[in-house]
This record gives sequence, structure tokens and C-alpha cells, in this order.
Amino acid sequence: VNPSLGNWCSKMRAAYNHIQQGQTPKSTLTQDQIERLEEIGFKWKLTETFEQRCRDLEAFKSEFGHCNVPSRYSVNPSLGNWCSKMRAAYNQIQQG
Repeated sequence: VNPSLGNWCSKMRAAYNHIQQGQTPKSTLTQDQIERLEEIGFKWKLTETFEQRCRDLEAFKSEFGHCNVPSRYSVNPSLGNWCSKMRAAYNQIQQG
């Protein structure tokens, strides 16, 4: 796993979203670059839904008997990250 590649992909998606909204992106992204990324199958929108994450969490619980997914869960890093974000959102709601 290459964290810098993931960061770069996030920046490209953010730049693309800015362009789509008629805004100037923070990172340079040309039409040629957009087309090249699309040619290799780059996804501009990640389609992981709440339901998919819940199914991933159910599978984790089935295997380990709990839902305490570590934020840096190596088997499924995005599940660990999602759980961390869900905990933070929950805590923010609880604090009012």
C-alpha cells in the first residue's frame, strides 16, 4: 500500500470536483490528464456506500466478535478509516 499514491488520488479527485463546479482547483489538472486517468479506469467518485461499509463491518464482527475496528486496520484500511470517522461524528453529535 502506498499512502502517497492515495493522497495524490484524493488531490486529483478534489481538483476534478472543483473543475466540475466551475472553481479553480488547488492542484493542476488538465483536460489531457483527466482523459488519461479515465483511459486507465480512474474513478472520480468513490462509490462505497453506507450500506457497503455496514456489510464490511458485519463481516469484521463475524470474524472477531466485536466492532472495534482499529483506525489503521491493515486488512481493510478504508473500513478502519470509515469507522474512525463514524466514531468522531457520533462523538460530535453527543457533545451537541
